Amino acid sequence: MDVGVIKLGKVQQLIVFTIFLSCLITGGCTATLEKAGAPAGDENGLFLRQALLRLEDIGPGGQYQDEESLQKLKVVADYLHQESVPFHISLIPRMTVPAKGYDVSIADRTHYAGEFRATIKYLERMGGIAGVHGYTHQSNGDASGLGFEFYHRVKNPAVPDSIQYARNRVAASLELFERAGIAPAFWETPHYTASLKQCQAFEEQIGLIYEDNYHGINFARQHTIDYPGREYRGYTTVPTPLGYVNTTRDMTIMIDQLENSGGGLASFFYHPFKEFRYIHKWINEKGETCYSYDNDSPLHQLVNSFKQKGYTFVSIYSLAMFVPAQRLGGLPAGERRELVAGIFEPGDRKGILVWDRDARQWEMFRYTARWYAPRRGKAFEGRGTWLEGWDPGSEAVAMAGDINGDRLEDLIFYSPSRGGFLFAENRQNRFELLNGIFTPAGDTGGCLPLHGDFNGDGLYDLALIDRREGRLGIALNKSGEFGGFAWQNIELLKEKKLHRYITGDFNSDGSTDVAVLDTEIGRWSMLLAIGGNFEAFAETWLEQWGSGDSLPIPADVNGDGSCDIIAYSSAGRWQVAVSTGYSFVPGGEFGPWGGGGSPLAADLNGDKKSDLIISSVSRQSGYNIDTALSVME
Repeated sequence: MDVGVIKLGKVQQLIVFTIFLSCLITGGCTATLEKAGAPAGDENGLFLRQALLRLEDIGPGGQYQDEESLQKLKVVADYLHQESVPFHISLIPRMTVPAKGYDVSIADRTHYAGEFRATIKYLERMGGIAGVHGYTHQSNGDASGLGFEFYHRVKNPAVPDSIQYARNRVAASLELFERAGIAPAFWETPHYTASLKQCQAFEEQIGLIYEDNYHGINFARQHTIDYPGREYRGYTTVPTPLGYVNTTRDMTIMIDQLENSGGGLASFFYHPFKEFRYIHKWINEKGETCYSYDNDSPLHQLVNSFKQKGYTFVSIYSLAMFVPAQRLGGLPAGERRELVAGIFEPGDRKGILVWDRDARQWEMFRYTARWYAPRRGKAFEGRGTWLEGWDPGSEAVAMAGDINGDRLEDLIFYSPSRGGFLFAENRQNRFELLNGIFTPAGDTGGCLPLHGDFNGDGLYDLALIDRREGRLGIALNKSGEFGGFAWQNIELLKEKKLHRYITGDFNSDGSTDVAVLDTEIGRWSMLLAIGGNFEAFAETWLEQWGSGDSLPIPADVNGDGSCDIIAYSSAGRWQVAVSTGYSFVPGGEFGPWGGGGSPLAADLNGDKKSDLIISSVSRQSGYNIDTALSVME
């Protein structure tokens, strides 16, 4: 029987120690450098047979109450990281055993609580994603992990069947996560048991639910509910259809189920303390504490069996793609509002500018929350009115871009009725209109405006697409001043088809390119910016994708520095295609969420990933701006 060996530098200090991965007693060591959360896919980037693993009922007590058990939990995490298996941590933030007077939370300022937090942080570095598993996972005199926490008419009738009871418990759990410095990724109801009215308290705080039979409905795969609540919009559920492993027979049954799953989502949970009997502590000749891990443990067998049957372990983030987050609400209802996003203030977060055409007012908001949970409370900060009392014209198009090189985005308007482009310079707390209009020479009626840094010098330039003549004109920005338009005849633009155009740096060379969509057949072509001119890329970047009524949106969804594309449909479907630098690869679909609204994408929380923004008008709650944060990997 082979065993893996892990050596600890200082057993008395759990925060600082050294892990040697894949060390065998008989041989040397190799370090696994693969990203734990990077699952394999087919040639189209779509996962065929996906598996999810959740480590269940981990909390500051119970089976994890002593130093050695925390070390063994790290050994389990090391093994999963070595196998490139992302995993999920079902975390109980407060453990209590009333009969023994035990009561410890993840935020306590004790030596043990600090070691427990350090262990969770270590698990996160090994590819773990922590979620909220109730507040205490018990009620009345029951012990945490065993008892029921929320209402059930048979299993737990003694607690109130009220949403306020549930809200109080959820708020208390999220406060402990905040104090412990752990981002809550998902919600899992203890024993999957709560009344329907109490479920609302869960989803109104965390838009990602990781459990079976939520709201009494079983889904075979992840599913997004586009529910327009008063304070939030929608949530996503991810099930665990394979259940959990408690005995050897359970393991055999689960492995057999894989043969009949039809390639569906193979999601299950496992209590990691069951591995501890297979992990052995010993002291080497140098007096260092080591742990050996039997390679025939149940978890080893499960991971190996899943892989042998063609499954790839993925994270909940790769399934969800985006997580419904907070709402900016309470704005007066109005039909003629538009959103513009940009870096309007110092920092990495993009602000949202709400343009009320009827009121002739531009009001600024900034997303200030740390994470997509909790959803209730103040996630946006009003930054005041930045421009008012001015109308660029009924047909004007507003764009954001840095025209003066101060790394803050200004406003650019293309106004056919006023004869050209107008500018409002960013003064960090207001926009100041600049005198004059930049008027292109010649007949530009019917031209479409574009903007971007077409020559890579850090300044935004202007472009016009003349569909009648099949040409594209560029006016380069020279130290804040624009020269005349230089026109190029481009064969692609001469096609008598309905095209849509979006701009972005699709090949990561620092210059803004133009992607062209043939809406009839879903063909994507590329005009690459080279030194202030455009050159048509020889090959098609993507076929049969994003056609019909889909609205294309440029966005860097995974934060790799290349601009990708999102295709939004009025039904609330958000298709993603990721740029490789020379093509677009379909990367999945999110939704339905935000159907019937006006879409936008921008990095709201400063993590380099573009998030989803949808604005809509509701009779009940007025004008709302809802968000879904990107968790794509």
